Amino acid sequence: MMKSLIASHRGGTLLWGENSRRAFENTLKLPVELVEFDVHPTKDGVLVVHHDATLDRTTNMTGPVNDITWQELSQGSVNYSGGQRIMTLRELCELYRNSDIQLRLEIKGDINKVPYPNIVAQVLSELEETGMKEKCIISSFNCEVLAEVASKAPKMFTIWLVARNMPSLLGAEKVAQIAMDTKVNEVSVHVSQIMEETQQAVKASHLEYGCYGAHNEADINKALALGMYAFTTDRPDLALLLRNQFMLRTQ
Repeated sequence: MMKSLIASHRGGTLLWGENSRRAFENTLKLPVELVEFDVHPTKDGVLVVHHDATLDRTTNMTGPVNDITWQELSQGSVNYSGGQRIMTLRELCELYRNSDIQLRLEIKGDINKVPYPNIVAQVLSELEETGMKEKCIISSFNCEVLAEVASKAPKMFTIWLVARNMPSLLGAEKVAQIAMDTKVNEVSVHVSQIMEETQQAVKASHLEYGCYGAHNEADINKALALGMYAFTTDRPDLALLLRNQFMLRTQ
């Protein structure tokens, strides 16, 4: 059986504070395959590593990320980080330059979930400039964003993050068809929405099938048992332990 790939979600949210430098530095020490994170642009176009479109939930600042300049943003701090500021995408690329861990970059939308103007070109340009384009995969919930990535960087591995209720609403064949039309490489559903028929349809389309949101023992074991290609987790340490146990049981 193929070994499911583990993505440290936002650097290991439940361990070190999401999308913090401390989280990314600690993830570097783990034998995971992927580190997952999100990007938004500041008002002056600096790509920063942050999940929400607003700063309120995870920093000591407020308001939309793209309403504030990088100079202003850099004065704040990320919650549970020990006072560390938000990282830029460029800084994260430099941090992982010599690691075997691949970057799993999610392109986010604005406060209305609308893609930022020119965001795909900006992300690809930054990855190119930092020499990390070959070590990065792109994920998004937005199929238009993913289709643009496919057109601009056809060799880049991409992941369609399927909204939580979509697999059951659309049906397996429709999910697979959208994925093929969008030219993604992997379909990733919420761990609660893993369905055998969707998995079969996706695999029959020669695409990978993964999941996100596997943050506890039961969900991690579910992802492993059902043969997910890759999964994201807030507990990469626990996922590694459970994967080792699973591999020993199934050898």
